[in-house]
Amino acid sequence: PTRRSSDLVGVVVARVVSAYVGKRALPRFKIERGAAAAIQTIVYYVLLTIGVMLAVNTAGVPMTVFTIFGGALALGIGFGSQNIVNNFISGLILLIERPINVGQLIEVDGNKGTVQKIGARSMHMQSYDGKMVIIPNSALLESAVTNFDQPDSKYRSRVAVGVAYGSDTRVVRELLMRAASESPRVLERPEPVALFMEFGDNALSFELHVWVVPRSSEDRLRIESDLRYRIDELCREAGVVIAFPQRDVHLDTIRPLEVRVSQGS
Repeated sequence: PTRRSSDLVGVVVARVVSAYVGKRALPRFKIERGAAAAIQTIVYYVLLTIGVMLAVNTAGVPMTVFTIFGGALALGIGFGSQNIVNNFISGLILLIERPINVGQLIEVDGNKGTVQKIGARSMHMQSYDGKMVIIPNSALLESAVTNFDQPDSKYRSRVAVGVAYGSDTRVVRELLMRAASESPRVLERPEPVALFMEFGDNALSFELHVWVVPRSSEDRLRIESDLRYRIDELCREAGVVIAFPQRDVHLDTIRPLEVRVSQGS
């Protein structure tokens, strides 16, 4: 009972002290949220380790006893918990190197979202549609991770537009550039670019490339949506038709087809 009480006290003390350090002490030194979360986690595990060592010492268990079973125990744990140890070590590397921090917008294996927590085993990321995605720490070191907040928060956004054949392509380019210049969210440097991509099946394909500084995945989509609204308005004013899918049907018949038009009831 004494040892269990000591362990419980150690866990509680570790949580309380690490929470105080992360939420109260570190913000006073103007440390950013990502660094504060990393320091809070490290402090928790350091205090927890110290608490366990003190509990074992209080129970009167000599530390030399662990050397007898240490080899066998380490071998058994090594085979049974490779993934756990791998994720734990990966978590420590992430907390020390800090390639990603809490609150940053990242993309891992096609999953894009905002980092909510970096724990000892996994990282919690909230996607655009509100889902909480849990990714093992080892996957963050083994996979390609796109960080939209480091080292530069600028993001290249693309807006595709298809106009009808026969449209004046020079006018279309001017309309796209005008839409980019009128948007307060589009950066002037690097400059926006309007590209004539291809002669498509149903339209002349253009793309507007702009640089923006989105605050989130939703914010980036909102910027692109506003550009599309403005492009549609400018095209209507200039008489440029935004194309839609169409097909030409050719009938090879021996005699002309008879077509009747009847009025419905």
